[in-house]
Amino acid sequence: KLLKRTLWRFPNLTLGLQVLIIWKNIVIKRDHFYSALVFRSDQKQIYIGDDNPLTLIVNTQNLGEGAYEAELFVTIPPQADFIGIVRNNEALARLSCAFKTENQTQLVVCDLGNPMKAGTKLSAGLHFSVHQQSEMDTSVKFDLQIRSSNLFNNLSPVSSYQVDLAISAAVEIRGVSSPDHIFLPIPNWQPKENPETEDDIGPLVQHIYELRNNGPSTFSKLMLNLQWPYKYNNNTLLYIIKYEIEGPMNCTSDMEINPLKIKVSTSQQDERNETLSGEDIRNHQIHRRDLSVPEEDVQTLGCGNADCLKIFCQVGRLERGKTAILYLKSRLWAQTFMTKENQNHSYSLKSSASFSVIEFPYKNLSFPEDVQNSTIVTTNILWGIQPAPITVQVWVIILAVLAGLLLLALLVFIMHKVGFFKRVRPPQEEQEREQLQPHENGEGTSEA
Repeated sequence: KLLKRTLWRFPNLTLGLQVLIIWKNIVIKRDHFYSALVFRSDQKQIYIGDDNPLTLIVNTQNLGEGAYEAELFVTIPPQADFIGIVRNNEALARLSCAFKTENQTQLVVCDLGNPMKAGTKLSAGLHFSVHQQSEMDTSVKFDLQIRSSNLFNNLSPVSSYQVDLAISAAVEIRGVSSPDHIFLPIPNWQPKENPETEDDIGPLVQHIYELRNNGPSTFSKLMLNLQWPYKYNNNTLLYIIKYEIEGPMNCTSDMEINPLKIKVSTSQQDERNETLSGEDIRNHQIHRRDLSVPEEDVQTLGCGNADCLKIFCQVGRLERGKTAILYLKSRLWAQTFMTKENQNHSYSLKSSASFSVIEFPYKNLSFPEDVQNSTIVTTNILWGIQPAPITVQVWVIILAVLAGLLLLALLVFIMHKVGFFKRVRPPQEEQEREQLQPHENGEGTSEA
């Protein structure tokens, strides 16, 4: 009302007041900063223990007037660490970002421009490594905000991005038999009615099972079940002397191990870490190439038709890249295979192992129930087809030596003809250099 009375009494002031109001509107409009903050990530969830970084794509846009000292503030959760910006994508801006701490809060601050002009659009990618701070965590949350030094509306609304944590563990089991082929009959070996040592029973057979967690997540409990062909028609097949473990593993069996109290050998060749020797590898290659036996001539002895000894193992916490190994040391009961009814027959002895992961150390996360697998290890028993060792004739050796000497003599003759042995060596001392220099009185010849 006062304004209307004043304008009615003093009409000349109307123009000036309108200009003043327009000028104030312009100032206020310039001081307003409207921002749009959009972000995304291709990763819907993060597997605990995964080394692949989380990439957060941030799209910023100034919908108002110029914003001075505009900066992007990203609040980092305690489960994440800032790695850097994405540099291998031409569509993304290479912002200048720095790590800061405010009130014990970790921040990443990126410069958006000074000023950030009206209508400016910027897209940037930020790399974060994510780890689990606590076994109770289920997700990771990032808060993002744009700030400027403008007087009005200098803060954008806080936007949050949350990514869920998940469990994934790729566990594999591998098995090997050392050796994988045994030939019968055994030279210079006779069975004993009451064996006392390992050699009295037969050749050494080791089955090695290795569990490996390829991650990325850690598991806390795994059950391993192993079945071992022990007897067939009341005749012993593979007699277990002992088993050893490596890693967080405890095992029990449903039958007594080494009930005959056979004296355990401590020779170097029976160590648990023994692998195939060079000779065994060579023979293994020969078997596959030259000694293939038709499948119909091989009798398989496994838990389907033979009595099996069972071993139950519980594997504890196994992190990514760690292994647990079970070594089964046994002896082939040779007397069983050297009886008349079993001679001239080939056999395939098969042990099997299966596992299932039953527990993870993450309390509030659902874990996959299909982390399980199995494998079979085979030892082949072959009768009477061991190849004779390949011998080299003496005349072949002599001929090879003579050919080598002849080639050497030919090389020496050719080098002599081209003057290789007559070359002048460079001087090594000052006296030799003086002898090679021409005389000062000019008597030296071109040859000198």
